[in-house]
Amino acid sequence: MRRRDVMLGVPAVLWAVACGGGDSEPDANFQTSFQVESETNTSGHRHTMTVVCADIGGSDVRYTTSESADHVHMVTVTAAELTMLGGGATVTKTITDQGHTHTWILMKPSTAC
Repeated sequence: MRRRDVMLGVPAVLWAVACGGGDSEPDANFQTSFQVESETNTSGHRHTMTVVCADIGGSDVRYTTSESADHVHMVTVTAAELTMLGGGATVTKTITDQGHTHTWILMKPSTAC
C-alpha cells in the first residue's frame, strides 16, 4: 500500500470513529431546573421559586422565593414531595408567613429533569 492510499483512508477512519456511538449532543430544550410561580394573594403580589432537578429524589429542600413587595419567603419541599414531582405528580404548597398566604402549584414540565 502506498503512502498516498493510507493518507486518503485516514479521514474516512476518523469519521467512522467520530460517528460511532458515544455521547450525543444534549437537547437544547432540556431544562435542569424549572420555575414555579405562586398564585396571586389577596394583597395582589406573587413570588417565584426555582426547583433544581438535582434536588428531585433527595432530602428535604428549603427554597428561597423571589423578592416581591419588599420581602421573600422560604418554602420547604419535603423529600416525599420531591419524589412525587419526579414521578410526574402535582404538589400544592400553601405557606402562611409574614401575615399573608401564598399557594404554589408545583408541576415538573416535560422538558425538565
